[in-house]
Amino acid sequence: MTKINYDQLIAEFEAKEKRLRYKLKKYGTVSEAGRKYGLFKIVISPRHRRTLIIVSGFHGEEFNGPISLLHVFDEAVRYARQRGVRMIVYPCVNPSGFDLHKRYNASNEMQNNDFLRYQLPDESWVGTLQKDEEEKFLAFKVVDSKAKEVRRLKRDVLKYRTPLGVLDIHQQHGNLDTGDFYAYIFDLRPVYKKIMDKLKRFAKVARNDPAMNFEDGREVYYKIDNDGFVVIRDGTITDMLHRLGTKYAVAAETNTNLPLETVCQINLTWIKEMIKLMAKK
Repeated sequence: MTKINYDQLIAEFEAKEKRLRYKLKKYGTVSEAGRKYGLFKIVISPRHRRTLIIVSGFHGEEFNGPISLLHVFDEAVRYARQRGVRMIVYPCVNPSGFDLHKRYNASNEMQNNDFLRYQLPDESWVGTLQKDEEEKFLAFKVVDSKAKEVRRLKRDVLKYRTPLGVLDIHQQHGNLDTGDFYAYIFDLRPVYKKIMDKLKRFAKVARNDPAMNFEDGREVYYKIDNDGFVVIRDGTITDMLHRLGTKYAVAAETNTNLPLETVCQINLTWIKEMIKLMAKK
């Protein structure tokens, strides 16, 4: 585990500003753990229309998400500029959670990757659908998360035109019995399967891991399938943007116990492959 706090993380991104020709922009402030945290984003190539939104650090114990993003950022920026893709990057969504290595913020406002609700035929509203295509719903709506920092994020994200792609960088602590990485998707399985095959150079893909319980007012069971994917409508930022029209939507997961270098290789590959897909359109 690399020891770095939120202020140091942001300072490292700020130190890259002049060399990489971008501006670290504050989009909000939250008060947590007796202090005020600034919330920051980075916009690369703002004049380009094809946009990839990258978010990381929803969950504070998934510390190598933001740290790996810092380590691969130079290469990601170069790659995006070469291919005419705008990147809007939120390097650490949950600063107090990151500092505490705690899943939610210091006030424990949960769930935090929470953006969407679905209305079921009985007119109740839920945040996660059972097996997506099998559970019928009447409507969906965008909602505010209970987490204050995520409410700020949602407002900022929705100021932009719906992006062509979104990559949500996560990690998984435990529950990985068969491999070290997997991904949440909604469609385009053959497209993402090619990327997963490339990632096998770095680590072993998780397959058919046991069912996991996602708590959202009811029990929803799911598991990683044989290709290393989870296909589920779970009300997250990727779900929201995909429903609003984003074509490429992926949440990338790596084992928390993987070496940082391997996490960097996996996450950089996801970023570059998403950019490559978008640049073709």
